[in-house]
Amino acid sequence: ASLRGCVIKMDPEMDTQLKIGFIGAGNMAFGIAKGILSGNVLPLNIRVSAPSSRNLGRFQELGIPVTHSNVEVVCGSDVVFVAVKPHLVPRVFSEVSQFITDRHIIVSVAAGVTLATLEELLPENAVVIRLMPNLPCVLQEGALLFTRGSRAKDEDAALLRTLLHRCGLVEEGPEAWIDIHTGLSGSGVAFVYLFAEALAEGAVKMGMPGVLAHRIASQTILGAGRVLRESGKHPAQLRSEVCTPGGTTIYGLHTLEQGGLRATTMSAVESATERAREFGRKSGSKK
Repeated sequence: ASLRGCVIKMDPEMDTQLKIGFIGAGNMAFGIAKGILSGNVLPLNIRVSAPSSRNLGRFQELGIPVTHSNVEVVCGSDVVFVAVKPHLVPRVFSEVSQFITDRHIIVSVAAGVTLATLEELLPENAVVIRLMPNLPCVLQEGALLFTRGSRAKDEDAALLRTLLHRCGLVEEGPEAWIDIHTGLSGSGVAFVYLFAEALAEGAVKMGMPGVLAHRIASQTILGAGRVLRESGKHPAQLRSEVCTPGGTTIYGLHTLEQGGLRATTMSAVESATERAREFGRKSGSKK
């Protein structure tokens, strides 16, 4: 018998029997699953599918059932995260589409695949949400932005927020912001890594051992990020508070400004955003 009639959307704060499915078993799926588990969803109420067993072992170590059947995941889930490579989305949806009803919430994590494309590939009554996480989700320190499809209601968005709140910062916005978020936070993670590397290499140049320099650089960025987040102050205000007249910091900042760090960083976010938009246009043209 079909399970489709049994699928009911529930508030996980009200009922721990909410069923969560993942199609795809990559890093993003794993990070989101770990965050959901740290809430009150039981491992046995999550199911993950992937074509090979290569990435499924780490889910099994968490007590999560795994399968090679995408249909099995859809039929046994209330919320389905589609976390596959963008070019695989049409193939996956053609396989599972007949099993999707308006009682499912389909959450796409596929980069560059627009809501219009998703809704065209799915049944006309499908509830779709597009989600863009970033790599620190694997440590529950992610920055996640989602946007609703035409049939997603307030309660669907509230349910997703509740599910994801242990994954990090969760925000909602219009779809146009998804590509900006990709440039700011998805790619931005790599920009921060580059800056951390440069900080450490500067210390190495001045005589500090490399291992120690990289350890201190990572802690410096972690600490600065926490102060920025928890103080609620504008970055410029915090930067000003670190500077003393004629001190070391203002001299270093002057050098960074001479090198165009601010403008270059803004341009990097712009370039990454434009590239994400290009992927979105290609996705739409392949419908």
